[in-house]
Amino acid sequence: MMKMVLTGSLGAAVLAVTAMFAASASAQEEAPDMSQEEQVDNGLKNFGYIAGLSRGCVAENQQMAFERDVLEIHASITRLLGIDRAFLFSAAFGYGSSVVVEQENCAEVIRQYEARSAKYRNAAQGG
Repeated sequence: MMKMVLTGSLGAAVLAVTAMFAASASAQEEAPDMSQEEQVDNGLKNFGYIAGLSRGCVAENQQMAFERDVLEIHASITRLLGIDRAFLFSAAFGYGSSVVVEQENCAEVIRQYEARSAKYRNAAQGG
């Protein structure tokens, strides 16, 4: 069970991010008996995996900017949800980056990454 004292806007951001990942995980997985904690963990793993897949689709001259973006998301997850959850994201990223994506699927993979990262940033900012 996650225990932390939440204050001000940081607390609202943590709650928003947690709710976002719980909602996205439950929409993707047919597991109604999963706890909210498990749903958040699965959401972070799925997000990391999509980010890793996207890395293989980004043009070489855009790799540095993409990796910086992923590192910023990782740092935000660390601040808001803790190092254990940031590890889930980064481990899934590593696995996803080892998978070869067919060129014709890259547009969809990038679209999914952009949608998830925008949703994450919105939730992390309390939106």
